[in-house]
Amino acid sequence: MIVDRISLNIALKYLNQFEHSEGIVSNVLLSKKELNKHGSKSAKFDNISVLKVFIEKYAPLAAFEELDCSVINLYELMSFSVYKNGTANNYVYLSDGVFTTKSLNINQISVENLNRNYKINLSETISGFNNIRLNEYILNQEEYIDCGYIQTYFKEDIDKLKELYNKYK
Repeated sequence: MIVDRISLNIALKYLNQFEHSEGIVSNVLLSKKELNKHGSKSAKFDNISVLKVFIEKYAPLAAFEELDCSVINLYELMSFSVYKNGTANNYVYLSDGVFTTKSLNINQISVENLNRNYKINLSETISGFNNIRLNEYILNQEEYIDCGYIQTYFKEDIDKLKELYNKYK
């Protein structure tokens, strides 16, 4: 749940910035990657308000020590639409790791802000996410190994996640 909260809040922060500078954000698409699974799923939200409700329900704010360590998910912003100048056909999307838009209504500085700042902040989280790996030879260990084990053997990684959590909670 730690990485869930961090990655969702980073996306929310930059979507809010985009909405304040460009127009109403809708049709938000995020990818969701589970720690010990291959592939990813998608999560779609009608608007920022729906995303906020999702965050509060599935990754609520809590003291770091009280967070659930079992299944950790990483969310990454993939695309969204912006209502601006009377049209909702202003689409911003991730293409080959870079945010882009074909809309002339969207200011390129806003898109560049996503490419620079959102991607940098998310890459810190991805690094922490990728460093926490469970031993594959123990079946179903996420069901019975608690946070104490993870903090004992991955202390530096947990400390980094704690720093990010405090920054983006």
